[in-house]
Amino acid sequence: MSEVVADSVSDGSGSSILASPEDPQKRKILDTIESLGLTEKLLELEVQGFAVIPGVLSEDRIERAKAAILRRAEKTVGHEIDPESATTEDFNGMQYQHYLVFDDPVFQEILLEPKPLVLVQYLLGEDCVLSSMGSHLRGPGGLPLGVHVDGLPNGCMSSTAMIANCNYALTPYSQEAGALVLFPGSQHKRRQPTLAENWMAGAENLQEIMVKQLPTKELDAVEWTAPAGGITMDLQPGDAVVWHGNSWHGGWKRELPGTRINLAAYFCREFMTTQELRGDPRHPEVFERYANDPRFAQLMGENRFNGWRDEGPDYEHLSRAQSKNLKEN
Repeated sequence: MSEVVADSVSDGSGSSILASPEDPQKRKILDTIESLGLTEKLLELEVQGFAVIPGVLSEDRIERAKAAILRRAEKTVGHEIDPESATTEDFNGMQYQHYLVFDDPVFQEILLEPKPLVLVQYLLGEDCVLSSMGSHLRGPGGLPLGVHVDGLPNGCMSSTAMIANCNYALTPYSQEAGALVLFPGSQHKRRQPTLAENWMAGAENLQEIMVKQLPTKELDAVEWTAPAGGITMDLQPGDAVVWHGNSWHGGWKRELPGTRINLAAYFCREFMTTQELRGDPRHPEVFERYANDPRFAQLMGENRFNGWRDEGPDYEHLSRAQSKNLKEN
């Protein structure tokens, strides 16, 4: 990134929102962003709180990821799901498919996609870890996804990102297809949206409708008004959207037959508790496959200092990790 660009971008307070050359880790990240042609996407991320990166995934990875997610979902519901023609009887509304990272090698490959990953690292640093990877698989009907901020209650948000999201579209996104909705600039609010700022059904808010526990057909017939200020993510398969952890986001319910399939990778800073259990010893072959890629071990929490038992902290491991970072930077 040129110094002209870096010096001219401000957060409104007169200070640069991009790191100075004295910060070697951030400079390394910025150099990678420039080399990948993502400077404009970085500015979008800073200004609106999210950035869409088109065409990240190859056709092969899209199809392999879709097939693996459908295998998991079909095992859960006990029958086949036709992604093109599924009805509410086949798969109603949204059901999150958990802990996918070890289900198929394609998920490990996607985790390491360089373009989304470097924007996540810009927000969280190179020592960030994967908190969870799953799929918000959505069939026709059900509820819209309430607008929210992931993982952070009011009073715990700051301008410094603690978490970041990357959402991959594996099928086309549109309002009728149950697309993701993001709210530009909402990262600066540093709070959760109120019920009045969320989905409404006439004079009733989302929570009031949920409490009613309506039968499926009645719930599917509810007409929803979207919250003000949101932008529907019209994405094509293979596109990725990365957002600051403070950004408000939600989703439309699906009005079309078939399923909307995504892959959601959720990251946090190294000191935070991950949603999924890291240090899972059941898949040694996966770690062996990536033994020569230090990014994978870092993202999977293998370098975390905290989390000891009676053996106490591993200071030698910490020293090795710190020495490695110094050499790389």
